[in-house]
Amino acid sequence: MFQLIREEADSLRSQIVTLKTGPGPKSGGLPEVSINQRGKSNSIKDLLVRIARREHLEISEGDTTPFSIYASAWLERKKAILARSTYGDYRSIWKKYILPYFGNMPLCRVTRLDVEEFLGNLPDISAKRKNNIMVPLKCLFNDASRRGEIDEPPSENIRRLKEIKPFIDPFSFREMKLLLEHVDPHYGAYFTTAFLTGMRPNEMIALKWSNVDFEMRCITVREGRVLGIEGPPKTMSSYRDIDMLDPLFEALRKHRQEARPGTTYVFPGKTGRPLEVNNLRNRAWYPAIAAAGLRRRTMYQTRHTFASLMLSHGEDPLWVARMLGHTSLDMIFKHYGKFIRNRSRKDGGRFLEGLKEAEACPP
Repeated sequence: MFQLIREEADSLRSQIVTLKTGPGPKSGGLPEVSINQRGKSNSIKDLLVRIARREHLEISEGDTTPFSIYASAWLERKKAILARSTYGDYRSIWKKYILPYFGNMPLCRVTRLDVEEFLGNLPDISAKRKNNIMVPLKCLFNDASRRGEIDEPPSENIRRLKEIKPFIDPFSFREMKLLLEHVDPHYGAYFTTAFLTGMRPNEMIALKWSNVDFEMRCITVREGRVLGIEGPPKTMSSYRDIDMLDPLFEALRKHRQEARPGTTYVFPGKTGRPLEVNNLRNRAWYPAIAAAGLRRRTMYQTRHTFASLMLSHGEDPLWVARMLGHTSLDMIFKHYGKFIRNRSRKDGGRFLEGLKEAEACPP
């Protein structure tokens, strides 16, 4: 058995590997393999660990710090330097995906094969989400390698999954009007604002009345809310002032008059607490879609609807980009190029003309 391991190790002479065999204290007297490795390659370590596991050997290494302990310490160190929303996302990823898989596995025993199997065993979620899950895991292994806890990161050179381009399926003016007529009245102002500003859901649920200026007809975006944690937007361009179009001004002024005294948030839940996107989606959005008899679409399509209708009615792409919080026109041309007609308007006028035409149509 041990001859097999020695033969496999001897075949890779470019690395220095020391094998020690003998009764293992943790294995009830079963043979134990101790692996000390120097050099760049993780492949030898992977190979020896696989052989030892296959032959039911106990593996003993110099540092047996549990993955969960190191991960908790790493996340705590990152708390002070990460944006609150990013930290909240990392914490959620840790709890839901990473720790249940790696748990108390010794950090130094995690191999590339383990990481690949983790990635392959993730649930049926988008490639983008899987890539996002891998980000903190790779950062942890890189940190452990820099600190000398492990040799090379086992996640090194694991490529990102190919992400599917976001599907843009905007609503027409008629569909937008129909949906707003069927949505729960408590959430009417929310979805009116979503369609007429292109704000992201996490920006909407964090919006406070102090950020709504009726005199200047402007909404100031300064915060977002992710996984129950409020913090600044991720990018500088997300800090922005959004022009209130006339129908939005009227809708928000009425909404303000009907709000409970002392309400902080523009769009609180029915209990007065901040809205949660998942609850909003399931309790208000999808029921309204069904009641209106419309094709099922994601809630994020309100943002795509704003952009596509503005551009298709001749609004200036630079103005639309500013309203959406993009730093340049690249994202506009990449995702909405087919909707652009001309580049002259920048006041929402053509958009409002189309909206009035839709309102004049019988239901």
